Amino acid sequence: MSRAFSLLILSLSLLCSPGLGSWADQAASLPELPHIVPGEFPPAPLRDKVRVAYAAVLRNPLDAFANGKLGMILEAYRPDDERAEACYRRAHALEPQSFKWAYYLAMVLAARTKYDEAIATLRQALELDPEYLPARLKIGEYLATEGRTDDARKVYEDIVSRHPDSAQAHYALGQVYEAARDLNKAVDSFQKACELFPYFGAAHYALARAYQRLGKTDASREELARYEETKFDIPGVGDRFQAELDELYMDPQRLLGLGIELGNRGRWEEAIAKHEMVLQFDPRLVRAHINLISLYGRVHEFEKAEEHYIAAVGLDPSHAESYYNYGVLLMQENMNRTAEEVFQKALVANPRYAEAHNNLGDLLQREGKLTDAMAEFEMAVENKPDFPQAHFNLGRLLVNQGRYKDGIDELLKTLNTQDEETKATYLYAIGVAYARAGDRENGIHYLRLARDQAASRHQSSLLDSIDRDLRVLEEATAIRP
Repeated sequence: MSRAFSLLILSLSLLCSPGLGSWADQAASLPELPHIVPGEFPPAPLRDKVRVAYAAVLRNPLDAFANGKLGMILEAYRPDDERAEACYRRAHALEPQSFKWAYYLAMVLAARTKYDEAIATLRQALELDPEYLPARLKIGEYLATEGRTDDARKVYEDIVSRHPDSAQAHYALGQVYEAARDLNKAVDSFQKACELFPYFGAAHYALARAYQRLGKTDASREELARYEETKFDIPGVGDRFQAELDELYMDPQRLLGLGIELGNRGRWEEAIAKHEMVLQFDPRLVRAHINLISLYGRVHEFEKAEEHYIAAVGLDPSHAESYYNYGVLLMQENMNRTAEEVFQKALVANPRYAEAHNNLGDLLQREGKLTDAMAEFEMAVENKPDFPQAHFNLGRLLVNQGRYKDGIDELLKTLNTQDEETKATYLYAIGVAYARAGDRENGIHYLRLARDQAASRHQSSLLDSIDRDLRVLEEATAIRP
């Protein structure tokens, strides 16, 4: 038998084999692979990822991982992409024992408002991995979104019994109680969420709202103040699958929010990295440039900060915060004359910018222009009455001019500060002002409070100064006839 004839027989036998028949049947039973044009995706890094992933699926259409990876890239760019849904359905059908493809499919279904199917898919996934907390949280979230409050409550109550240390679960349960008008239970859940994660901005806001509805105005005000300090902070839930999506692509606004959150926590280098990633996707996003002026200032990279100041002003010269952040940077570098000019530009852009008035007043005070400085401090407190630093600056200036009553009144307004690090300084200034006014009793009282506060914050240098002045005042009081 000739070699050519043998090859022909082999070819015909392969074409007729049961394996190839099942391959064709399997391919026919899958959802149709969506047609994708990689060039339609605007960010260059994402466009390249789409091109590579799409080519991999075309080469291996029955490869579950190739189909799923393409779905991940599409979902990372647009969470409600119907093409991502088709890719995940293909991956899930090809690899039904994979938790990953079921979980991602459920996320896309929910983003496309197919909540019943998303919940059913998540429940199937939890049969494969019963302890995956983010999946359970999402079931509760989707039930609540559909208005199935009682079902959502049962889910969340089960979660907090299994995961009592989950701040997200307690917060979500509180939302369900609030929707059911059970405000006392809602308060308990929100309080627990804040206890587990003290920087949970949304939980502080929800607690403030619940207190307000219960008529607890003071408690509501305190929680709102905490919310203002933590509004961008949220606890993580350990969702490794969402983390994989975020590594592929993150919406610039969402990425910006993460960068702001990191900055609020003092994690400057990480915050800078996230903001720089934002600018890779959208170099014209002014907010990212503005934030980077301040962030680079925090790590003492003056030239980098200046680059972003120039970029921000070039994109939007009317944005006051660009000038303000740059002015703060210039003050740090002791370039006070230039800083003064920049703060004035900030006030041209926004005449009611209290922080710019305050910093300009500080610079003018250093130059001995006390009348002009006082006018700036007064403008700062007029535009922002709850601005402790401006009250402090104005109060000290008034005390130094011998206007003790007015100065002390301003200094007392600093005590509403939420910044524990500055409280000792404010108390110290109040004690000294009373002493200079001849009121030794109040002077000693506030200096002792200042000493206790400084000791609790381990502010040793400030503590030494307070102790010295307190000792002098107490000795003078003891020998007074």
